[in-house]
Amino acid sequence: MDHSATFARHFARLVSLLLHDTGNVVEQKMCLRALVTVSKRGVVTLIAREGGGRLFANTESVAEALTGVADVTMQMAAHSVIAIKIGEGSRAADLLGLARTLSEPATRDDGGAAIRRKLAAFGAETIDIATAPARVAAQPAPAASPIAASDAVTVAAMDAPTVVSTPASAPPDAPGVAPPDAPTVPSSPRSMASSDAPTLAVPATNPAVNVAAQDAATLLSQLAAPDVSKLSHAELLETLDSAPNADVVIKTLDDLALLAEHSIRIGKAATVGEIFHGVVTREAKLREGDVKRAYGAAIRRMSKPALLRAVSLLIPKRPEGRQYYYEVLDRTGEEGAEAVIEQITQAPTREDRKALFEVLRELKDAVPALKRMLGDSRWFVVRNAADLLGEMVATHAEGDLVALLRHNDDRVRRSATNALLRLGTPDAMKGIYEAVNDKSPEVRIQATAAIATRKDVKTSHTLIRAIEDEHDGDVQLAMIAALGRIATPDAVQKLVKMAEPEGRLFRKKTTAFRIAAVQALAEARTPAALSALRELAGDKEREVRETATRALAHASR
Repeated sequence: MDHSATFARHFARLVSLLLHDTGNVVEQKMCLRALVTVSKRGVVTLIAREGGGRLFANTESVAEALTGVADVTMQMAAHSVIAIKIGEGSRAADLLGLARTLSEPATRDDGGAAIRRKLAAFGAETIDIATAPARVAAQPAPAASPIAASDAVTVAAMDAPTVVSTPASAPPDAPGVAPPDAPTVPSSPRSMASSDAPTLAVPATNPAVNVAAQDAATLLSQLAAPDVSKLSHAELLETLDSAPNADVVIKTLDDLALLAEHSIRIGKAATVGEIFHGVVTREAKLREGDVKRAYGAAIRRMSKPALLRAVSLLIPKRPEGRQYYYEVLDRTGEEGAEAVIEQITQAPTREDRKALFEVLRELKDAVPALKRMLGDSRWFVVRNAADLLGEMVATHAEGDLVALLRHNDDRVRRSATNALLRLGTPDAMKGIYEAVNDKSPEVRIQATAAIATRKDVKTSHTLIRAIEDEHDGDVQLAMIAALGRIATPDAVQKLVKMAEPEGRLFRKKTTAFRIAAVQALAEARTPAALSALRELAGDKEREVRETATRALAHASR
């Protein structure tokens, strides 16, 4: 199985990313790593036929429907390049430089002079190109010629020599050694053609143009096997198990990745899960080496939001495969965790959310992913992350959650307060006590409810100080209720004063305020609280009197 088609796919995808998605550095690196790995298998010659927009890799036709193939043929034509030879074991710097140069704006009809200068400038030692001549007046070509006169080529010599290991049988000036049936693009201005290539009457004054065109015609006339495998995913996984060499493994993994991407487009999420799990489990059994790295590259390629989202959706739908999906999501790191998090926030039922959450809390990268989401610019993303960290009791995120108490959105601060309460660590509680004085009334109410679970002197002192400065009626009522739940002696004493008809601190007490204090005393039910209720049962205000009477009756039962 020829490695050249696999190389062409990854190269086309890299050029496409550089043209249309320059900020996607992660996937660019993935493509580059794959290219370096595949390049070790041998020389690859890419040939583009401008007239039909077709791309060939050695003798393999590359399907135009694949991502970036049309971009490569278009850019090669724009730069007047009809063939590119990539030497065996090409360096990452050379491959990236070639892709970047090819994706840059071109000077048309210059015979490839501009791209030759750029390649020479960064010293591409393993790259050679064949270019079309500068545009000249067209001459009629014989009708029998299988390629157009515009496909006539000259071979551009690179300033730097090609550094490729050469067998002893190779001629001294050979730029590299390709498989016996692989075409070559020499690095000196001589023929690209093999000795048995058919003779073509291509009008040109330079003999090298004629023989180069002959060689291009030979390659373009060859029919290659289809690029996308017709095998099922189960058959492809079996092929991996019986693969005789690394080339077959790389090609099969590439086919599986393509099939997974196709399956998600047609709504076959189960197939995506089976492909992903099949690749992950096989990778786990391998020792370090080129084959294991090829598996890793395939997994990184498939670790896209759409595919991982499909795997996550299978968790509540196919509970019998929960362990399989967990293994996939755990292997894909933070990307897998983020896919589960997204589904949790969108789960339609409580049962679905529970199933997803159980997987999330087992993922080793779940907390790092959630902590990273705390820095998102969207408030609802931050809030959801804070809520989940609290549910997971992620004490490692304590500092990040405390920092959220200074977030500019009060909805985020409320969630952070709740999450810190779940952690219950000293620093977490300290942050909640400080939140009692937050600028938002809603956050102050949330913090008050949170610390009310701590029935100690520190909590009662914090609330007593806060209530004296509080001007929001709703927050005051929440703090009064909290003092009743805490029920420490100083909390009860404060409630008695607030329930009294007059006082120096609260000169204008509303009936609702006094009733809230009476209800808090009933909640406390300490001897001092019950004594105060008996006195309030004879209060002048009917509502206060009735509330105290009902509270005493309830306490006696």
